[in-house]
Amino acid sequence: MSNKNETPFFQLLKKSAYDISLLSLDGGENMLAKNKGKVTMIVNVTGECANSAQYIPIQNLYDEYKDLGFEVIAVPSTDFCDDAYGDFKDSNASPKHMYEHMKKLYKTDLPFSELTGIAPEPKAGIEQHEFYEMIQDNQDPIQGNFEKIIISRDGTKMIRFCNSDLLDLAFNAGERKTNSEQALANIKRAIEILLDESI
Repeated sequence: MSNKNETPFFQLLKKSAYDISLLSLDGGENMLAKNKGKVTMIVNVTGECANSAQYIPIQNLYDEYKDLGFEVIAVPSTDFCDDAYGDFKDSNASPKHMYEHMKKLYKTDLPFSELTGIAPEPKAGIEQHEFYEMIQDNQDPIQGNFEKIIISRDGTKMIRFCNSDLLDLAFNAGERKTNSEQALANIKRAIEILLDESI
């Protein structure tokens, strides 16, 4: 289990995240609404980028907590990494390619949403999604792929974790104080606190 001494900082949302419309990759409606009553981790993803190895620990978190009322939604976007190279050059071409890349290379199977705008400035004609507009309102902007946003059972509280939290890239470069092991413990602690809450 995680470090019980670490208390995460939660932020209040203006409205329940579960009241916001989000389509699934195959066009199914109300992807967020179906998770109301559960704790949900929302992760903006792509095909292949420096942060993509996090597909595996995120899948591991999903497998560990899903029977306790935890869900994950992978939200594909091209806002931070629309080009990949070499063998992976087509992995970011579409949300379907991103999903297939995740399954093939990382052997993971997270639920995917529609292609979504994350950044305030539209890219490739995709407007910023209402969910990402709300969580960045007067807050630090999302810096890249794989930022992890954990939402409470009623959708009114969140905690954000850095886009590279489950890797040691930034830590090894001397830019952050939390390594991947401690970051994983912090994320687990946040999930467990929210799972213990009633609606």
